[in-house]
Amino acid sequence: MRSFESAFSKQFLRKYQDGVMAYHYRGIECLRSPIDAAIQANAIWNEKPGTIIEIGSHHGASALWMADTLQNYGYDTQIYSIDVKTPDLMDDRVTFLEGDVMDLTPTFEKHGLFNTPRPWFVLEDSAHTYPCCLAALEFLSQHMRKGELLVMEDGLLVELGVGENYGGGPNRAIAEFSDANPDVFEIDTSYCDMFGVNATYAPNGYLRRL
Repeated sequence: MRSFESAFSKQFLRKYQDGVMAYHYRGIECLRSPIDAAIQANAIWNEKPGTIIEIGSHHGASALWMADTLQNYGYDTQIYSIDVKTPDLMDDRVTFLEGDVMDLTPTFEKHGLFNTPRPWFVLEDSAHTYPCCLAALEFLSQHMRKGELLVMEDGLLVELGVGENYGGGPNRAIAEFSDANPDVFEIDTSYCDMFGVNATYAPNGYLRRL
């Protein structure tokens, strides 16, 4: 496993994080890194997903942004956004579902997500804790297919100095899962390093299913 160290300096991150936490999309709190929005817009274009699955809806702004992006591209891709509480947002292009990242099987079975069009593009953006991230990796490793892309969001919490609050968060989960299962995912450096080595809120977190 390569280093999770980011090209972002701590001085840059202090101000950048303030902007991320204040960022709104179409008037809705979004909390999205604009650099990752650019990376993911590029990934959506390249991957041409049959289905986008977002784990962690917040107020729904991220899903709304992806729906607008897909529409601009002319892609007829359905978005499913899962959270323990669905946001107060209605959009025909997005299906908001109740579900828990610690046990995603009931949600996938109830709503037929296992049978949705491929390829999947999956974003894990829920609680960011180590147990939640590890549970997501274990579940998705069983159900994603070769070539599909997973984004494990917010590993940069470590660089921001709050990783211990999340038990090591996504970075620890990715490292431990990859060490134990070296032939499941590979880091897609074309996305992680698009703006510099791990210049992303998802360091080593753009993962391609092998």
